[in-house]
Amino acid sequence: MNGITLIGLSLASVVFLSLVHVLADMLRWKHQLPQKYWLSFADGISISYVFLGLLPKIIDGTAAFPDSLGYAADIVKHSPFLPLMIGLVVFYGMERLVEKSVDASGSHITHETTRLRVWIHLASYAFYKAIIGYLIVQMNNPVSIAIFVISMAVHFLVVDYRMMEIHKEVYQRIGRWILTLAILVGWVVGATTVISPVLVTLLLGFLAGGIVLVVLEEEFSREHPSSFPAFVTAVAVYMAVQISI
Repeated sequence: MNGITLIGLSLASVVFLSLVHVLADMLRWKHQLPQKYWLSFADGISISYVFLGLLPKIIDGTAAFPDSLGYAADIVKHSPFLPLMIGLVVFYGMERLVEKSVDASGSHITHETTRLRVWIHLASYAFYKAIIGYLIVQMNNPVSIAIFVISMAVHFLVVDYRMMEIHKEVYQRIGRWILTLAILVGWVVGATTVISPVLVTLLLGFLAGGIVLVVLEEEFSREHPSSFPAFVTAVAVYMAVQISI
């Protein structure tokens, strides 16, 4: 495929992903199918994509780091999942920050502090979505783009559910539009700038860490049940598709 066609395909993909948050509440099956089934299925697809789709790319990318980076290249080559760990830790820190914790005296945090944490949470997810829009531009294989888009669309439903559960009023009013815009902004940046393969690899690792954290939090959450059969089914389906491709 030529460059113009790939750009058009990536733009269509980003527009589709940007609509997921806007249209998520209109999906009838979300209301008809118990949450534990579709959430666990979505989590299974997401985690499968990390291990079968992203990690091989990260390993290949880190192995190709130029020696001109010096000691940093040696560190990443010997620890290719370091960006993944950093991404997981950063997003975990953000999640902890937005929790409505109780101080030592037993009184709840102030309304102003809560609002600040809501916006920090939205900002972290906006950055997360911008990375996804940014990375789509770098893909030059239609099949890879399709797998990535489908995996991310399913993952976005989990993120949408989580944000609705935690910040319903703010998320419905403006949050989902911020995340929608963030994906488009990431695509524009990726389409108008020259991207270093090193940066792409680091962003893939960072993204993988964020996905793993979101999946683990949802699957091991005490607030809603999960379905191991649905999770395993999703993993099996993804593996079958990956092997066939």
